[in-house]
Amino acid sequence: MAEPRALVIDGAQVIDGTGAPPVPDGRVVIRGDRIVDAGPRPLVPPPEGAEVIDGAGRTVLPGLIDVHVHDPSPANLALYVRNGVTSIRFAGGRQRDLLALRERVERGEIVGPRIFSVGSGVDSTPHAWPGSHAADSPIEARRLVRRMVEVERVDAILATHRVRPAVLAAICETAHELGVPVTGQLWETDGREAAGAGIDGLENTSRIPEGSVPRERLFAHRSVSERIALLTQLWAAADRTRTGELAHLLAERAVALAPELVSFEAWAGISTTEVEADPDWPSDPDDPQVVGYRRHNAYISKDYTAEDRAIQPAALERYAEFCRAFHDAGGPLVAGTDLSFGGILLHRELRHFRAAGLTATQAIRTATRQAASALGRDDLGFLQAGRTADLIVVRGDPLADLAALRRVEHVFIGGRRAAAPTGAAR
Repeated sequence: MAEPRALVIDGAQVIDGTGAPPVPDGRVVIRGDRIVDAGPRPLVPPPEGAEVIDGAGRTVLPGLIDVHVHDPSPANLALYVRNGVTSIRFAGGRQRDLLALRERVERGEIVGPRIFSVGSGVDSTPHAWPGSHAADSPIEARRLVRRMVEVERVDAILATHRVRPAVLAAICETAHELGVPVTGQLWETDGREAAGAGIDGLENTSRIPEGSVPRERLFAHRSVSERIALLTQLWAAADRTRTGELAHLLAERAVALAPELVSFEAWAGISTTEVEADPDWPSDPDDPQVVGYRRHNAYISKDYTAEDRAIQPAALERYAEFCRAFHDAGGPLVAGTDLSFGGILLHRELRHFRAAGLTATQAIRTATRQAASALGRDDLGFLQAGRTADLIVVRGDPLADLAALRRVEHVFIGGRRAAAPTGAAR
């Protein structure tokens, strides 16, 4: 069988995803689904007969990754690709449907990024969310995780609200034996306990901050909305000394933190005006994505009190401070959104990380190499020989201005060119 024709991206700035300084005049060579070579042009000879993309004035970097998504609509998937996102992980959903969606994308029936999935969340009874899998004891947890990995073919396990430390430890032990990571949106088990149980990641609504709300009140909530309002109260009143110590502990345990700050501000209505003014926001107010987005945010915030709404900015500020402390301690901060319109919101999340004090290079790594590591994939998130060719070409320099990440001109997923983005006109 003939070797596939090589493709060369020539003369672009190369950000390889490792955190190393960019190569200002680089060359990337792709053949099939792999990167053959990447580096300074004098050190990377172009293969004879290759297709060449002129990279002058452009930057090539690993495709972006969103580790926490929910909206499976074709419009949302296409929006991701248009904005340079080449991998996403569904944090809940019917695994059969998500596998079918993955196959449709892989066959080229619809435009979309590489799809990972946790299937249904794992919870103890009574479930916080309908459709969750039940695990009320360590032995149930072990059996369930084995079935989810071996039969349902999940890529990770999501431990959720009422899972307690002993059950979580069994989930983690079994998942790790089978080679898949465990992430969490936990409430009964706090962040410190989750790290002790061996969890690999914590997501936005996990109970990380300690203190300030009496324990009996923490477990007296009557709705998801009340629970998230309680979490807001915890963050707003969080003691910086205690959260700083916890940030170092989680970093030492290499627990990937996906704060999804964009979700909290959306639920509180803080970001509504800016997000809905985005060029990629649908103009039709009856667009199904728009209706679903607004309905979900209204559902989450329905039990917020006036005080809960008033403290949202302080809570976000404390959470962002925690993210910075965690990152500075060496913890793997990763990018996620938890909402529809992730192609818009992932870039907003990176801006939050920049505002928290990360450099542009560090912010980009949260959505490339560090996010790939959270997925359990060592072949993604790098531009290096032998890695999978998931990469994007953008106009301009995102290290000088992160907005360049949305001026997407080319997207490659597994070495295949995705549908032509329109972001270059921004």
